[in-house]
Amino acid sequence: MSINETDQTITDWPDSGSEVSTLPVARLIYASESLVQESVLDEMRRIRDHALANNGPQGIRVALLFMSGWFVEWMEGPEGAVQALVERVAQDPRHRGLKVIHRSVGRPRLFRPWIGSIVQTPERSDAFGLRVFEQLDRFEAGQVADPASVWLALCSPAVTDMPAPLGQYPRIMLLSARGARAFELVTWLARVQGQPLVRRRFAGGVDDAPDVESDYLDLPAHGRRGLRLIANARKGLAMGMTHAFLPDYAAVVVLFDKDAVANQRIVDRVLSACRQVHHVPTIVGLGTHEELTNDLMEQVERQGLAWRAARTRTAEPDLADYWTALHPVLDRLD
Repeated sequence: MSINETDQTITDWPDSGSEVSTLPVARLIYASESLVQESVLDEMRRIRDHALANNGPQGIRVALLFMSGWFVEWMEGPEGAVQALVERVAQDPRHRGLKVIHRSVGRPRLFRPWIGSIVQTPERSDAFGLRVFEQLDRFEAGQVADPASVWLALCSPAVTDMPAPLGQYPRIMLLSARGARAFELVTWLARVQGQPLVRRRFAGGVDDAPDVESDYLDLPAHGRRGLRLIANARKGLAMGMTHAFLPDYAAVVVLFDKDAVANQRIVDRVLSACRQVHHVPTIVGLGTHEELTNDLMEQVERQGLAWRAARTRTAEPDLADYWTALHPVLDRLD
């Protein structure tokens, strides 16, 4: 079992304090090279403490990513406050070469005053930098994408033969009611499809944030635009980055279990998350006839979300059985 899929450390969702207004805000993303020599996690905690004390009263919410020796920060809030903040940040000696790679006005996507993530990856700094400059070139050419697409292009780039660029392909979240079958399914599928499995480990930049894994697999031959499957740990629902990107998911697939209590718990958590971020993805129940109960379906539909059942043909399904049941349902979503 994945160490990320034990239930003892799951925290309740949501933990963002209150719902976020849907009124338009200024949105800005910059990237810069880190000059931090000591612990990046400790430094991010210091940044967090300063941000919570100073940004909140200004109505600013930020997400800060550290990956491959680079900082990427996403800011949202009143236009004047965001501009003043980026000007102050540009003078910070902990980084250099700040480059604004996205600026727009639109619906807010950050649901916490501060979100911190450290992505552990073997990727070299120069390879990450190439993606930064690609985004900079697009921005300077007037190709303004959604901020979430810019962020994902940096920290979770698609395989080169994915038909739709900049993340404009269906993204499907996989969660297990118990155990780690979501991770096992994408690992098995990567092997049989001959596609690379990308493992990302997110370490929250706050004291009580969980350290979780989120593995993804791109299937460029699936449908017209390709498809991305993302296996998320259950406790990842407590992370601010999950909140921010939940509106990008076309569907949430829940791998159900014989344990009815675990099934109810995961449905409650998913529906709570969707209410908080005003998102209505399709919920796909994946499991046996006995596990996919009418009560769960009715609970999902009462909240206004579509329900699709992906029933396995056997009462003791293996990974191939799960994919046989899920594949045609995903085909109909595209």
